[in-house]
Amino acid sequence: MTNRELKFAEVYIACGNAIQAAIAAGYSEKTAEYASNWLNPRKPKKYKPELADYIRQLSDEQQNERILTAGERKVELSEIARNKNELAADRIRAIDTLNKMTGEYTVKVTAEVNTSQKLADVMDQIGGEGLEE
Repeated sequence: MTNRELKFAEVYIACGNAIQAAIAAGYSEKTAEYASNWLNPRKPKKYKPELADYIRQLSDEQQNERILTAGERKVELSEIARNKNELAADRIRAIDTLNKMTGEYTVKVTAEVNTSQKLADVMDQIGGEGLEE
């Protein structure tokens, strides 16, 4: 890819307008009118798949940077829960969400299963039918 194409991609990610991005990257206004075709696979003569892929990659990277990690979410919620200036309902909601994230509400069940019985015996005990061979 050329330096102008790289610049176009970076500006396009920032503004979302192909014409503005093309002009900012140094293309003429006449060429910029067709810049949206560079990203449109339905326009095969003008389509630039490597440019479209690069823009997609930049966009994905930006989105990933904006997503909070689980640890960051816990910190944010903890700050809300500890902040005495927050409404009580917001603090309670933050604590509830933290409890859900850490599994505080998980019910633990212990079960003992005797696996020495045959399936037919088990079905007889629970009233099951239709297992005859």
